[in-house]
Amino acid sequence: MTDDAQPGGVDGDQPDTARIELDAILHATADPLRRHMLALLAEHGEMTAAEMALPVSRATGSYHCRILRQAGWTHTRVRGRERYLSLRRADLDGLYPGLVEAVLAAELAERERPKH
Repeated sequence: MTDDAQPGGVDGDQPDTARIELDAILHATADPLRRHMLALLAEHGEMTAAEMALPVSRATGSYHCRILRQAGWTHTRVRGRERYLSLRRADLDGLYPGLVEAVLAAELAERERPKH
């Protein structure tokens, strides 16, 4: 993840609620790993990337965390060397009612869908 944490323990590249854009939100959900990360955050609340036990390298995990953060899906709280991610559900529900639940339901349906 980035080293540009602001005072107060927040990564500086996460948009204010008013600056979240639908195109960025939808683009971030195009990757199945990022949808999986969102589902984990919805289920467990605040987590570090290490706690998510992602099946990718640390650098790749950091990349996906950054995409979600910059799009506005997640909030990143910095504490020492750790970065804690949480879903910005209230912000997103206020901007795009039903979108978070739709994405999470679609991710669950995709996981349960028979693979050929």
